[in-house]
Amino acid sequence: MLRPFGPVSWAWLVLALGHTTAYTDTEDFLSDLDKPVPTSDVQGVLGKKASLPCDIQPLHSDDAVVMVLWFKESDGEPLYSYDIRGRNVNQPKLWSSALVFGNRAYFRGGATPAVLMVDNVIAADAGVYRCRVDFRNSPTRNLKVNFTVIIPPSRPTIYDAKRRDRTKLIEPYNEGSNVLLICEVDGGIPRPRVTWYLENVVIDDSYEERKEGITVNTLTFPNVGRQHLNARLVCQASNTNLAPPETKVLILDINLKPITVNILTKEKQVSADKRYEVECKTTGSRPEATVTWWKNNRQLKRMAKNFSENNETLSVLSLVPGVEDDGKYLTCRAENKHIPDSAIEDKWRLNVHYVPIVDLKMGSNLNPDEIKEGDDVYFECTVKANPKTHRLVWFHDNTEIFHNEALGVILSAQSLVLQSVTRAAAGDYTCMAANSEGKGTSNPVSLLVRYAPVCAERRDNELFGALKHETVSLHCSVDANPALVSFHWTFNNSGEQTEVPPRLYSSHGHTSTLNYTPTTDMEYGTLACYGENAVGQQKVPCLFQLVAAGRPFHLQNCTVANQSLDSLYVECVENFDGGLPQTFLMELLELPSLTVRYNVSTNRTPPYFEVRGLPPGVSYRIDLYAVNAKGRSDVSTIETVTLKGQAKFTGESSSLGMSPVVASIAAMSALLATAVCGVLAILYKRHANRHRHLPAKHAPLSEAMYAERSGQCSTPVKAEVRTVPDPDPADDADPDIIPNLYERRPVSNGYMSLQRPPSNSKMREASEDARSEPDGGGYYADFRKKDYRIPLTSSYHSLNRVNKGVNACSPSSTGVTSSLTAHRLRPEVVTTSHRVQESCI
Repeated sequence: MLRPFGPVSWAWLVLALGHTTAYTDTEDFLSDLDKPVPTSDVQGVLGKKASLPCDIQPLHSDDAVVMVLWFKESDGEPLYSYDIRGRNVNQPKLWSSALVFGNRAYFRGGATPAVLMVDNVIAADAGVYRCRVDFRNSPTRNLKVNFTVIIPPSRPTIYDAKRRDRTKLIEPYNEGSNVLLICEVDGGIPRPRVTWYLENVVIDDSYEERKEGITVNTLTFPNVGRQHLNARLVCQASNTNLAPPETKVLILDINLKPITVNILTKEKQVSADKRYEVECKTTGSRPEATVTWWKNNRQLKRMAKNFSENNETLSVLSLVPGVEDDGKYLTCRAENKHIPDSAIEDKWRLNVHYVPIVDLKMGSNLNPDEIKEGDDVYFECTVKANPKTHRLVWFHDNTEIFHNEALGVILSAQSLVLQSVTRAAAGDYTCMAANSEGKGTSNPVSLLVRYAPVCAERRDNELFGALKHETVSLHCSVDANPALVSFHWTFNNSGEQTEVPPRLYSSHGHTSTLNYTPTTDMEYGTLACYGENAVGQQKVPCLFQLVAAGRPFHLQNCTVANQSLDSLYVECVENFDGGLPQTFLMELLELPSLTVRYNVSTNRTPPYFEVRGLPPGVSYRIDLYAVNAKGRSDVSTIETVTLKGQAKFTGESSSLGMSPVVASIAAMSALLATAVCGVLAILYKRHANRHRHLPAKHAPLSEAMYAERSGQCSTPVKAEVRTVPDPDPADDADPDIIPNLYERRPVSNGYMSLQRPPSNSKMREASEDARSEPDGGGYYADFRKKDYRIPLTSSYHSLNRVNKGVNACSPSSTGVTSSLTAHRLRPEVVTTSHRVQESCI
């Protein structure tokens, strides 16, 4: 390497050159310097390597290079030398000015053309360089190189319209939106070209050079779609081909709209109030679609579950359709929440089958509160059903109504007409419609029919008995609509009708109560009750036949309802009780002696009697009576009833032979059985003789004895001992009061004849009246425990009420005894008489 040149005079240079090339004179050399020099343009990139060419190839083959000098015209001094004078070509002497290239330069003379290599080019390296080549024989050659240093631009920066750096923000674009991007490049000499690429395709190469060395390319990319997902947008800045361009890549992240949405399970029809699982599938959304369910315009929340996988979303809705949903649209809506107006829908029109919904109304032009007997009424039944109904039925108080024009009942499509209604038409009306889903019943509509009062229950031919000076409470109940306004009573005796003073009766609601006290025979007759309301006056009054109290009427329709080997069951129908409480008596008279063997009493209505434990083979006549405080009724007789014994079984003897041992045992058994039967027969005969010789007071009465008037109340009895609950304490408080003597029981039609018991004075009057009657008083059973002799099983129906209201007398008593002694005892002794005497009252 040569040392750098210092200040060198041209004289020294001339001397040196002259020493080298003796054949060239000075004038020729100077003239070569002034000749025009060819110039070549060379570019280098800042920081890169650059090659400055210099043609050192001699023109003749016998010539050779001896030295190469590089100059920068702006300085005029050599900055690099390549000297091979007296050296091997491969070992040249090199020198580089430290003020210019220093060790960054290296000349490659073996290259074609030869080049001065400059490493790490800096901006100051730019300029015009001259290369001087000295040959051994040829003249010196000068070449110029216009070296330009290219400064690359900075790396591009991509912004959006809001000057946000899109290369740093992870924010996807929405499908269908326009992309506006700004690629900005700073610096670069010369100014770079800024170009947009989509993948490898130029989409925008227009750029703008702005002040301060900034170059800008604004990209408008409209309507990005599904095909642009993950595509590369590249901004490239380049001002030379000597170096790769500066680039910035933006990968498009796009929110995609859902492509499809389908309800997978669309039934032709669904039933109301049943649960269905409805599936909806959507595809194509990025990110996953939001699936919602709607019924018309109302969203169904918290009723569906969503499952997503591979850009698909499945939503399962638990649907319980109601009646009101029929005809509505069930909508499955899929949308990308990040993309406005991205929703797509699939709809299913619901065909909901349901039980008919029925509504019943009375005719619109009718006033429900003003309907009276004789008016026409109609009802309208409105039915809402899917599918259509195949049957419509009408009901009145749960009873089906049928079309009958003769009775004024007309049924049409959905209406019911009732012509000339009566009070029987009042009540609740409903209509029922049926289809394949079931039956639906309407609301009940009440029909109120206004009518004049009528008797609540008829009492034709019913008699009410009362004693003189006894107050009888007669209750007149009527049926009327609207409620009654007033009542009035009339009395009729022998064709004369008079008004009953209002002070004697009171009214409450639909009932009027008359407290009537007959004092003379003329005050027995017919009492009539009339009611009146806003519709009119009662046309047919409620009648009460008041008669003087007397003996009861005889029992009717008495029959043996059941008969077995040792029991009888007899039923009767009661008659008028004579105005006083009555009991019923049955006597069994053994034939032919007419001896009273059993008697049974009861106060059950209608009366029935049961006797058990009767000996077989005996015939009886049955006499039945009704008894009250005035006496007994006429007898009702069942003539001959025979209890047949159990038939003995006889059969053929066995034809099989018997062993002697078995025959002996059978013979001994027969002898023993014969002995036992003989002993039992003797015991039975003694027992029977003992009862035939009982005292006379226990002997049965003949039929004639019933007509005798005797002060004795002796009555042979047969009794059962039965424990019953304690009687009412009120009974023990006054043992002389006959229990329930004047307590009236219901007769066959259910009405009460007398409503309250008479006073003690009236009971005494009744007692004396009973003594004075020529045909005998009441008949009573003796209830004393010591009098029973023969066990008797009487009807269980009479055990608790037997002879109730009838006095029982001891054999020696001639007066009135205390009321039923059996009701005073624990256990209670219930007896039945062999004979019934007249009343001891």
